[in-house]
Amino acid sequence: MEANITRYFDEPETSKWKTNSTFGNLEDIKMDSNFAMLMCSLVFAVIWVIYITYYNSRVVGFIITKTVNRFFISEGYFKIGSLSLNALSGKIMFRDVVYITHDYTIRVQDGYLIFRWWRSYVPKDVSEDLSHSDTRLSVMLNGFELHVYNRSQLYSNLERIFGIGPNIIPTYDNRATESLTRSESQIDTSSIRKQRPEAAMARTWRDLIPVIKIDVSSVGLISHFVSNIIENFTQSRLVFGNRLVPTTLSITFEESHFVYSTKPAVCTLDRFMHFVKCKAENVRVMLAPSLKYTGMLDDPPRYMGEGFVLMSTNDLELYFYMDEPGLVPEEPVLVTLANGDIVESSPPQWGVDIKCGKGTDFSYGPWADRQREHLFKFFYPQDFVPMEASKAPKPGEKRQMQSFDVRLLMQNDATIDILFTKDKETNAVHINVGAGSYLEVTLPWITLQDGYSTKINGQLLHLEATTSLQFRDLVESETLEFCLLCHYPPVWNDHQLWEINLTGCKATVKLIFSHKWFFQDLINDWASKQLPDLMHFVPYTWRFGLTLKHCELITLVNQYNWIDCSSVGQRNRLENTQLALCAHFLHLSFDLPFDEFLPETIPLNFSIQ
Repeated sequence: MEANITRYFDEPETSKWKTNSTFGNLEDIKMDSNFAMLMCSLVFAVIWVIYITYYNSRVVGFIITKTVNRFFISEGYFKIGSLSLNALSGKIMFRDVVYITHDYTIRVQDGYLIFRWWRSYVPKDVSEDLSHSDTRLSVMLNGFELHVYNRSQLYSNLERIFGIGPNIIPTYDNRATESLTRSESQIDTSSIRKQRPEAAMARTWRDLIPVIKIDVSSVGLISHFVSNIIENFTQSRLVFGNRLVPTTLSITFEESHFVYSTKPAVCTLDRFMHFVKCKAENVRVMLAPSLKYTGMLDDPPRYMGEGFVLMSTNDLELYFYMDEPGLVPEEPVLVTLANGDIVESSPPQWGVDIKCGKGTDFSYGPWADRQREHLFKFFYPQDFVPMEASKAPKPGEKRQMQSFDVRLLMQNDATIDILFTKDKETNAVHINVGAGSYLEVTLPWITLQDGYSTKINGQLLHLEATTSLQFRDLVESETLEFCLLCHYPPVWNDHQLWEINLTGCKATVKLIFSHKWFFQDLINDWASKQLPDLMHFVPYTWRFGLTLKHCELITLVNQYNWIDCSSVGQRNRLENTQLALCAHFLHLSFDLPFDEFLPETIPLNFSIQ
């Protein structure tokens, strides 16, 4: 009886399961071609999803790498690890991008590009101000690195000048000659064409992409060890150097934001002005030891992290501008200034403005100057060929840039350290400057009949200078203006003239006898360590001019030449007896002539007013 009841309750459940089963009766499935096609489709779908998700971008990157290296690059190497495209959002993502040439290498760890194709196209003239237009193109780069390590073109030119066989790049001279001939022919054909302003020409890509934004950031790699967290950041950097120079110049930053656009040029004869605005954080400029360098090592006065830090700042603003040159008119164009003066049109403008924010520190000295000399000689080798005067462009040709202007402005207080060593002991001149201090550098881009001149001028506000001696006070000045003019003749070993003028206002100078030996050690460390060589001797003259307005010179006249350095501040030094020499105006000028090779004596003439 119980067995019948159990069977009565079990049979409906079994039949119900057979009726509602998703798979049905697996025994009824026929192993025919349709089932095989279904299984193949499922397997192919799974493989396709896995391929699209994990491997498609890498395969596309491999194909692009092979195509670019095969058809577009003859000297160099290009690689892209992966590339993916999203047409709906206009986004192109890439990873592990490398471009290697004989002279430099560019690396990007990853990034993406967004082209906003859905924004409406508004026709504009390129001569208008396009900086307020919508951003159509945005670029994001993580782990950007530019390494410049060679100047193949310059060294190939030196081989040609000195009659040496092409050993650096055997086929470079032929390519350079062909490119030079091609560029000259292009200039000739362009001068024959009818002169038309850029605004009247066909639309360019700047009309479609008026503003480009580029963000460069560092990549953070986080590693966990038990309860500790270690963060390693791959900073973006610009590197200049190789194993043939003792140190490498490195410029690192954590984050930076660039905006590129165009606006009207300063002069109406030019087409328009390119400009790039940049904001960067935690910028550091340092000299790091070069890997695999086998020469003599010169230890720096101090290390800060990976090397000797030349400049560091928490935030930096950079503004780069360059006019697109127009054509030289048939007749000179005169411009009337606001004061009524009539002058000729200004040349195309080209320069960069740099603004440093909080936490700005500069370090320099004899050691850093020697490393600068090594880098300069490698990247700008001397060819010992007399310079020729630059030819003025003729009507119908493009106007010439005449100089490159650099301006450095301190928006907050900054410090400057002049470091040198004596018997392996670091000495320093520490300088504090106030906000508003600036530096201007004018680098000539043309050569005149008598050569060219480089100009460096600026002003330091609220200057306070101390030394590493026990008696630390040195100079206090409300303002200090400086101007350095370096004149280089056409012939490399002709006489050079270096003029430096200093003008201080409301300055207080404190001198003791120990300062004589202190600055003598600084000069000895700054002097060249190499033996004099007549073959490389260049005569030059330093011309100094010092002007002080409302100044005072303070020295100590304590008994037995004893100085109290225990107290801090001038008012607390009660044990010191001071002698002050005050003047409303003081001018000192003298020349340091180095126009003879190893002279027995050097005459010095001082002029004091």
